[in-house]
Amino acid sequence: MKWSINSKKISAAFLLGTLLLSGCGSENVPLSYGSLDNNPDYSLEDLKQQTTIPLFARELCAAASDVTQKSSVSTAALKSACVYDLSGKKVLYSYNANEHLSPASLTKLMTVLLAFENCPDLDQKISVGDVTIKENGAQLFGLKEGDRLSIRDLLYITLLPSANDAALALAIYIAGSEEAFSDMMNERALKMGATNTHFVNPHGLTAEEHYTCAYDLYLMFNELLKYPEFTEIIQTASKTIEYTSADGSLNSKDAKTTNQYLKGGIDTPKAVSIIGGKTGSTQAAGKCMIVYATSGNGKPYIVVVMGAEDVDSLYKTINRLCDDVI
Repeated sequence: MKWSINSKKISAAFLLGTLLLSGCGSENVPLSYGSLDNNPDYSLEDLKQQTTIPLFARELCAAASDVTQKSSVSTAALKSACVYDLSGKKVLYSYNANEHLSPASLTKLMTVLLAFENCPDLDQKISVGDVTIKENGAQLFGLKEGDRLSIRDLLYITLLPSANDAALALAIYIAGSEEAFSDMMNERALKMGATNTHFVNPHGLTAEEHYTCAYDLYLMFNELLKYPEFTEIIQTASKTIEYTSADGSLNSKDAKTTNQYLKGGIDTPKAVSIIGGKTGSTQAAGKCMIVYATSGNGKPYIVVVMGAEDVDSLYKTINRLCDDVI
């Protein structure tokens, strides 16, 4: 279906923002301007016939303001936190859900989503491009240009040890360059209604104009749950990766999760079982995590915490949120 929009464009951000404020609903919104309104400056019409546009967030959780009454979690030691009931389509907790924040490696959720959407054969083996990352302290798997491994293994390396070189390898393979892939990330964000997101790289290393928010991360994670392979990967504590180096030699290396819930030795929530998730950490972002959890009766939830002061407070905050509001 094609739409004609005149020279006086209504901004996409305004349209999407308006729809998101409507929350969850199944109503249809009729076109305000149609074929009978012949002002060429302000028309928005279906070239074939008039129709209705479904509310953007009809199957999603949304809240117009903070929802913090049900939890005793202190917000002084974090930047944002949210709990979403996926089956009930309810926001159980929301603090600074739309605040622009550095997401660190939670950025990789969008990278992985685009990989699922653009790579139908996950077992296809590809050659790694130039994945040089010079930032001190950046998490790397040690991939080199010319290494060959499957897209599936790159997904494991991106999600488990959160290797930045693996995320960059996926980006270059899919789009040809980091810049082109960043454009794809932002286009996909807008398409799903993530209007408080702007990415400039596929891995989440700190950069100007690279940000998202807790609500937008929920949107990305919710999309990823449509792929059983994603859920399988985030439940995995360790995966042995076998790949071929550029010189033809065979290599084997373990990709181990950064998720302390899977590694053991840390308290877990009483109200739910943690299925899996994704961590992120930089000096600018603080400690961040998004988890997928289920209650005893199988109801699914997404929990997001951004900007915790340290690892201990990150996991304690997630536990408290789960036990207080679920």
